[in-house]
Amino acid sequence: MQLRSLFLIASILCFFSTLLKAQENIAHQNLYWVRYYNQYTFSSKISWHNEADMRRFLENNNLQQFIFHSHVHYKVLPSLDVALGLTYSRQSPQFPDATVNLVIPEIRPFQEFTHSQSLSQRFTLSHRFRLDERFISKNDGKVLLDGYDFNLRYRYRIQGTYNFSAKESKTPTIAKISDELMLNSGGNIIYNHFDQNRIYLGVEQGLSSNFAVELGYLHWFQQRSSGKDFFDRNIYRITVYHRLKAIHK
Repeated sequence: MQLRSLFLIASILCFFSTLLKAQENIAHQNLYWVRYYNQYTFSSKISWHNEADMRRFLENNNLQQFIFHSHVHYKVLPSLDVALGLTYSRQSPQFPDATVNLVIPEIRPFQEFTHSQSLSQRFTLSHRFRLDERFISKNDGKVLLDGYDFNLRYRYRIQGTYNFSAKESKTPTIAKISDELMLNSGGNIIYNHFDQNRIYLGVEQGLSSNFAVELGYLHWFQQRSSGKDFFDRNIYRITVYHRLKAIHK
């Protein structure tokens, strides 16, 4: 039953993304992301996560975005995790050949919860729901203005992970596949209640008990505020995980 639900949800999301691709005015882009992910575990229930992500265009290596997330997690149950976080983003121009170099700051508190299911000894399925409160600096396309625009963004991600290694291994090899759908709401949202859909494939390789590296491919399809213009992005991502634990005497 669980596997059938997984395939049904994935099929619906993929169909929705494919339907949107039938629209015109699609900008195709290639990018690479380099991410550092630090996780500090205080106890079996509490952990602190920090992510620094540098996103660049492949075409000329221009910066597309720098984004930083910090979030504290609390494990309510072995299968249920809740988190509070804050994101700081500096959005550079959305096109690699842009002539106006306007950088738009954003402050984004968020809340999320994740429910995980072990469907076998090696395969885990998780559902993550996140709510973003987005405060984006006002601008006229050329310069920043006073104040912020505000909108809400609702995010749902379904992810499957498969561990190829023995359970006790300190350097596991883990395959990941996920699909995340994002929707907008708010007074400033008129034509793009659909925000974006992200499909991800990746492999994480443990290097030691504290470090791991992940290589992956992300397909990002996004509707712009005009409602008739879209981004279709191929993204190649490398992540370095740095995991630390508190020492209890």
